[in-house]
Amino acid sequence: MAHGPRRPRPTDSASPITPADPTSPDRDRGSVAVFTVVFAVAVIFLTALIVDGGNAMNARERAADIAGQAARAAANDISPATLRQGVPAGGGGFPIDWDTACGYAQQVVQQYGAGLTGTTVTMSGCPGQGSSPTQASVTVQVTAKPLIGGGILGTFTETATGTATSECGNAVQQGEC
Repeated sequence: MAHGPRRPRPTDSASPITPADPTSPDRDRGSVAVFTVVFAVAVIFLTALIVDGGNAMNARERAADIAGQAARAAANDISPATLRQGVPAGGGGFPIDWDTACGYAQQVVQQYGAGLTGTTVTMSGCPGQGSSPTQASVTVQVTAKPLIGGGILGTFTETATGTATSECGNAVQQGEC
């Protein structure tokens, strides 16, 4: 007679098979649910990193674009007195009217910022470092709140500086008047 592992016999309610019993067919019940919960949390966390990482890169590009547009707006504000004289400054450009140029740059920043939800756009430098009588340098900061997590971990801020030069002439003249 072969002797194998002994299994308790469920003869009455006094000796039932329990899930803790290594021979019980119910001992793995619920293990898939725990795995599913852990896996789902990991997938949500990775999705949040991908989405918010993409938003951070978009904020960097958005800051560079807004800074460039604001610098162009400032560089387009040429000093009327110098323009009437018709004499460009050294380097082939007319001087920028710094009394009003930053106001035009600020308008551009506000217009861009108004169209972005969940994002704050500010101009932190005009005229910025690197500005000259014929070159506008504008620094812009874009602050965005992460989409996933509702900003629990804070916000991210991207800073960019754009420059533009006031030049005399058109595309054909290439800076020559």
